[in-house]
Amino acid sequence: MIARLKVSLVLLPVAIAILAGIYVYSLWAAERQRAAEIPVEAADAMMRDLLSFHKKRGGFPTDLKELEGVVWEKKDSRSYSNDKHGLTHRNYYYLYTRLDHHRFTLWAIPMGRQREDAATQFLLVTTERCRRWKGAALSIEQASEIDPNPSVTELGLLGLIEQTTMDLRESEKAVGYGPYLWIAFLSTRGSAAAWGDIPISAHSYL
Repeated sequence: MIARLKVSLVLLPVAIAILAGIYVYSLWAAERQRAAEIPVEAADAMMRDLLSFHKKRGGFPTDLKELEGVVWEKKDSRSYSNDKHGLTHRNYYYLYTRLDHHRFTLWAIPMGRQREDAATQFLLVTTERCRRWKGAALSIEQASEIDPNPSVTELGLLGLIEQTTMDLRESEKAVGYGPYLWIAFLSTRGSAAAWGDIPISAHSYL
């Protein structure tokens, strides 16, 4: 009887330690899963890479896969969609459309269970400037019906608001198209209207 009691007293701390370990691990695993589901936006990095491609080849690529071997390393793990114009990365869906050799649009749309806490972005970019619209996460229905080249009115209906226009000529002089491109965006002054004769109307962006 006493021997059994001694064994129980020895095993009790072990059992408590095991249960505590299981509990701590479950909390860690849940937090890791939650963190993995948070959308991490990289529209500026995507723009930087597309501008780098233009600088090397003299024009923007016809699709995202063309970046491989020029700006991106080739990876079989990349899963393209929309005829290689779409790409999902870290719970964001990117839709790239080349309007001509020197102009493109880029959608950045949060996906997944945590998407409501992230922002949707739409970029219209040339080698000289970037116009950006930003708003709340789109619904599944809205995301499935986006126009690759929407009008200003359509962007407004989706709840996207135009942000400060970024002068890429100033950015290139200051920091190039490198990883610190966003610093220039934070310091850029003025809005789209400050570009003088640029009309703010449907399909007349730059």
